[in-house]
Amino acid sequence: MAEVPAAEVPQAEKDELFCAYAAMILQDSELEISEANLNTLIKAAGGSIDAFFPTLFAKMCQGKDIESMLKFGGGGGGGGGG
Repeated sequence: MAEVPAAEVPQAEKDELFCAYAAMILQDSELEISEANLNTLIKAAGGSIDAFFPTLFAKMCQGKDIESMLKFGGGGGGGGGG
């Protein structure tokens, strides 16, 4: 996506990105990933998305361990054979 101007990104992808970034912010802030919270963050960022996306995204995140999904880290690679 870095090589594509924002104006050329399809709206469905923008909607998904808005929800994903908002969910990460909410998780990091230890707030509930809810439709209302997603909409609040997206609107605060100046975003405008289809109404069903935040509802769908919140339901998708419900009951999931988002924290573990967002952990980055390198596990050591296997030793080189040889």
